[in-house]
Amino acid sequence: MIIFDCEILRAVPGRDGVREPGIEYCGGWRDFAGMGLACIGVYDYAEDIYRVFLRDNYSDFQKLVDSSDWICGFNNIQFDYPLCAANGIVVSEEKSYDLLREIWAGAGFGPEFDSRTHAGFGLEACCLANFNLGKSGNGALAPVQWQRGEYGAVIDYCLRDVWLTKKLLDQVLDVRKIWDPRDPEREILVKRPI
Repeated sequence: MIIFDCEILRAVPGRDGVREPGIEYCGGWRDFAGMGLACIGVYDYAEDIYRVFLRDNYSDFQKLVDSSDWICGFNNIQFDYPLCAANGIVVSEEKSYDLLREIWAGAGFGPEFDSRTHAGFGLEACCLANFNLGKSGNGALAPVQWQRGEYGAVIDYCLRDVWLTKKLLDQVLDVRKIWDPRDPEREILVKRPI
């Protein structure tokens, strides 16, 4: 079983339409081909190691995906899978586990985001509610940092997201539940990947 997270190469334009000079942009949050892929962070349970994949070794990531029994992430089916596919990496949904979708299901919601019901379950919100730990930055800034040559900062951010996802998944594997980030008195029963 592996956990993975991707960071994009080109920035997503803000709602205000303002663009920073010298920064490349994609067409929006659904323009997976235009986003490009900066890096992939992975935790491999079989080897008990964190790994980073860049353009020069995406084929190694594909081999890892192909050989893993479960591919886990947080919002991976809606975001990371199409991003990978647009960059020639195929991830089978048959052995997929999307922790965000399983949290939504445990809270009584369907698999598709609806702002009226599904908001408030982001990775940071879930980790703050369960471990008092937050993210190290903002994913929307990662492509700007990457284009400025701040590769270490982006890789560090990506791996922290993998680590946070692992903490949540480990809790689900251990006790099958997490604290609801929208209601600190409520626990959510979450289906395990195995």
